[in-house]
Amino acid sequence: MEKEFSLIKFLERIIFLEEKFFSFVYESKKIKKTEIQDLKYIQELLINDILLELIPITDSIENFVKDFNNQNKEIEILVLIFKLIKKFYKKFNIKQISKTGIFFDPNLHEAIGMFSNNEKKKGIVKSVLQNGYVRNNILIRPALVIIYN
Repeated sequence: MEKEFSLIKFLERIIFLEEKFFSFVYESKKIKKTEIQDLKYIQELLINDILLELIPITDSIENFVKDFNNQNKEIEILVLIFKLIKKFYKKFNIKQISKTGIFFDPNLHEAIGMFSNNEKKKGIVKSVLQNGYVRNNILIRPALVIIYN
């Protein structure tokens, strides 16, 4: 029951985002050609707003899919939705920040924990607790990481 409820909430959120997008398209048609720069700026803001709504949904689906190994219809549908979201990310040049074993970058990462280590790995990302996202070299959400101390 709870999984079905989550899927319904997800679909409602997609409908909301779709309405928001079509509203933007309708409003953009009213804008004069001389205001193209303003339109591009508004478009960027809108895409970022949509991303901020879509990224937590992506996180939830990704975690859900990882927890289930059986291939029933519901899982297949979620996997398909997840692939469509990833395709959307690729289309709009959205890159995931999820690498471990790299140096901590305060412009991309938010350290929420440290792991003691005797080796020379100080400042290296040990694990990513929540993926971050970048679009056109602009940080949308930092990756939440644990680093070696």
